[in-house]
Amino acid sequence: MHDFPHIPPAASPAPGLRERKKAQTRSDLERAAVELALDHGPDDVTVDDICARVPVSHRTFFNYFDSKEDALYGIRRAWGDRELVSTQLGEAYDGDLVAAVVHTLFRGLPAETSDPSLHEARMLLAARDSGVVHRRLRRLGDLRDGLITAVAELIERAEEAGAAIADPDVDRESRAEMLVVVCIGAVRIAVREWADAGATGTADEVAARTVAIARSMGTVL
Repeated sequence: MHDFPHIPPAASPAPGLRERKKAQTRSDLERAAVELALDHGPDDVTVDDICARVPVSHRTFFNYFDSKEDALYGIRRAWGDRELVSTQLGEAYDGDLVAAVVHTLFRGLPAETSDPSLHEARMLLAARDSGVVHRRLRRLGDLRDGLITAVAELIERAEEAGAAIADPDVDRESRAEMLVVVCIGAVRIAVREWADAGATGTADEVAARTVAIARSMGTVL
């Protein structure tokens, strides 16, 4: 796997009060959905149940999510926002591009998923219901195109900072696409291993395993 020099990410302004309140409401809705699903099963949870537990109105719920499943599985409309994906990848990057890509995929935009206990509760739900794993993993594709663009930009910055070009015959976009595809595959493998083993590891351990899998496949990059 090609090593890149450290490139400090651009500083991001601290979120204001309104943004923090919105993030808290989103987190509360996700937590309510996951806790209800753990108690009753995903199929028996309704939007009414989630709204009553927080509590918020239906209108508020649909300001954040398009469906019960989106709240339950942590699916964000922002995953289709390429500028935001690029920002999140840049904030995760500390010189290790593989880990940054995995972190962005695994956390599902890390700045918006800052509660490890919620993430691990969702993983526990996935371990109980294999269908949850498959549905959530399919949504990784929502991040793919934005990540490829962001990774290509980081590779360009790294080369400008002095990184050697791994293969001058392969353009940045192709290298970025290969890296993202490898990391998505590694996430799928690591999460399935975790579920098959009975959900005995933490979210951080699964992320570390994902990075290791991606590195083991890295000779193609």
